[in-house]
Amino acid sequence: MRFFSNRRIILVLAVFLWFELSLLPFFSIRQIKPEVGLIFLVFYAFRINWKSVVKLAFLIGILEDLITNSFFGLHTASYMGGALLVQFFAIRLDREKRWIHLASLFSVSWFSLLLYLLFAFLVQDLRYWDERIFLQTFFIAIYTTAVGFFLFPLFEKWLLKPLQEKQYELF
Repeated sequence: MRFFSNRRIILVLAVFLWFELSLLPFFSIRQIKPEVGLIFLVFYAFRINWKSVVKLAFLIGILEDLITNSFFGLHTASYMGGALLVQFFAIRLDREKRWIHLASLFSVSWFSLLLYLLFAFLVQDLRYWDERIFLQTFFIAIYTTAVGFFLFPLFEKWLLKPLQEKQYELF
């Protein structure tokens, strides 16, 4: 499988897991944290390979399920739903423009969070259901997009530059 042969992707997933466990609570603003996994998922779909983004979403969703205290499989299902949406965007939109990346990140983030809420409502017993939940998902999507604005260039520098082969001119 070519997807798992890239060592940089595995290293990024290890860094994602470490960041999620150790540093992400410091970036929390009133229980609103950015979704770093979705940022990497959108970057991967637009800049590296949109065809294997569903496999990556499954892997990130499983990692997210293992480190959170929620019903197992909710993050995986919502990430895979977001991956299908980002795959739809990556096929049809220009993959070079930054504003398209950020708009897609916002859309995918908000869609994944709303999908997570829907699945949580179906599976778990949610006692309170009001507009604050939807407002919080909106703010998480905005915060994720703002963090993605700073992480996309970092990912490009760290992941794409070493992957591009050097071209030698013959003449």
